[in-house]
Amino acid sequence: MKKHNIVGIGEIVWDMLPAGKQLGGAPVNFAFYAQELGAQSIVVSAVGKDALGDEILEKVKGFGMDITAIQRNDYPTSTVDITLTGDGIPTYVIREQVAWDYIDHSPAIDKIIAQADAICWGSLAQRNKVSRGNMQDMIALAPAGCLKVFDINIRLNYFSEEVVRRSIEQADILKLNEDELPKVAGLFALKGDDLEIIRQLMERFRLTYVVYTRGAECSIVVGKEGQISHIDTPKVEVADTVGAGDAFTATFVTMLLQGAPMEECHRRAVNISAFVCTQNGAITPL
Repeated sequence: MKKHNIVGIGEIVWDMLPAGKQLGGAPVNFAFYAQELGAQSIVVSAVGKDALGDEILEKVKGFGMDITAIQRNDYPTSTVDITLTGDGIPTYVIREQVAWDYIDHSPAIDKIIAQADAICWGSLAQRNKVSRGNMQDMIALAPAGCLKVFDINIRLNYFSEEVVRRSIEQADILKLNEDELPKVAGLFALKGDDLEIIRQLMERFRLTYVVYTRGAECSIVVGKEGQISHIDTPKVEVADTVGAGDAFTATFVTMLLQGAPMEECHRRAVNISAFVCTQNGAITPL
């Protein structure tokens, strides 16, 4: 089977969890699970020239992932303080002016993008105009046939109508959850129930798929031909939900590239995401 080239662009962090420090950040979580499922993954991000940055590079390398596109700059390596509710739902304190706020765009990155079969990015790493502009330029260079995936990953108030609109305009696949869909609907003055809003988004932005997760209840995937897959979320003993959405996106996209039908991609994504919920932290080998 061909090893597809999958690129995650954006934040890379140390998640400071009650159980201890864990590697995290949506793009690295996405890239990790894509690699677990047979892809060749690379993360485009930045860490500081500090001990925490050294540790991140060693950790990523230890997972067998390519670190050549993780830049180093004079800003500190990102840490995120995470507290968990009784049912494992996280809340975040995300520091500003960190290394991934200043991701650079270089000819080496252009070569990586030119070979990509799928690119995934979110809204958080676009909070700073430097990373935002460079990320949008990178995505615009994606080759024909590359799947462009906007996993919105709204955190706190780090999003805007401009960032969300520009990213959805660039995307083939939009991934969002039950907290994010009402926010996106509000940005674009969309009305109706969840499925009606999803269909309006698909028509307005010419999306190929919308992947919509509703936590412990269910998830829904809608395709451009009108096909719908609805799967109830498995009941599991939740350690925490950190990284579960990223694992879902990575599984869906990787299996899609491998030629699996939409419903099969969805089913596998549900099962792997549920497994990640039973583990502490975002990254757990499958």
